[in-house]
Amino acid sequence: YSLGDARRPLHETAVLVEDVVHTQLINLLQQAAEVSQLRGARVITPEDLLFLMRKDKKKLRRLLKYMFIRDYKSKIVKGIDEDELLEDKLSGSNNANKRQKIAQDFLNSIDQTGELLAMFEDDEIDEVKQERMERAERQTRIMDSAQYAEFCESRQLSFSKKASKFRDWLDCSSMEIKPNVVAMEILAYLAYETVAQLVDLALLVRQDMVTKAGDPFSHAISATFIQYHNSAESTAACGVEAHSNAIQPCHIREAIRRYSHKIGPLSPFTNAYRRNGMAFLAC
Repeated sequence: YSLGDARRPLHETAVLVEDVVHTQLINLLQQAAEVSQLRGARVITPEDLLFLMRKDKKKLRRLLKYMFIRDYKSKIVKGIDEDELLEDKLSGSNNANKRQKIAQDFLNSIDQTGELLAMFEDDEIDEVKQERMERAERQTRIMDSAQYAEFCESRQLSFSKKASKFRDWLDCSSMEIKPNVVAMEILAYLAYETVAQLVDLALLVRQDMVTKAGDPFSHAISATFIQYHNSAESTAACGVEAHSNAIQPCHIREAIRRYSHKIGPLSPFTNAYRRNGMAFLAC
């Protein structure tokens, strides 16, 4: 809801999104465990996840910003003065940014061109985040106070608030090499980003399905979409509450198909980013 879906999302869509997110995180964990094993470690650490994300600069920059915000929040909760925190950040104090120091030390060890370390000083506007904020602002324009309170509450939800349940959901207890606490924070963040990315792409798919007056390509776009989903299951999925403005399961499936189809030699992803024919959405 807070990412752009209807106030009452479809249960079928929620189940599908959960399945996609779970599958992607399990695959990511397996790859991180392989990286951890190669370097002889006993646990999955943030370094293993950063290594897997190193090729996509935009998403890596987003993760680094998240790690700084987590450090900032930790210091605020502990009651450290804001001015002192900013001074520590500027002076590079080791105690000021535990998570960011982990990232900086690791990226420094693998960065041969300086591109990765430059991201710590990069203040470039995140266009994806900007679009999400603008979409949220448009959603709130027609809300009353009760609806706005509900919307704000939904924006505070995350996978990290119930860490033990999130760990059980990923079945970490059965893994030989388990993620540490900071790695779990990153996985929770990536889970949220995967949901956000799915909603972003599904909204674009839904927009493509709307026939636009005077656009000669509207019919062709709709026909292509219908042809791709010309099966009993897809028709039934698209028919569920078709009158609603909620994201449909067919929107999610088409979004995944389009995203995976873009993987190629000019893509920022390598073969390591594909398992079971699906590209990672959050990294």
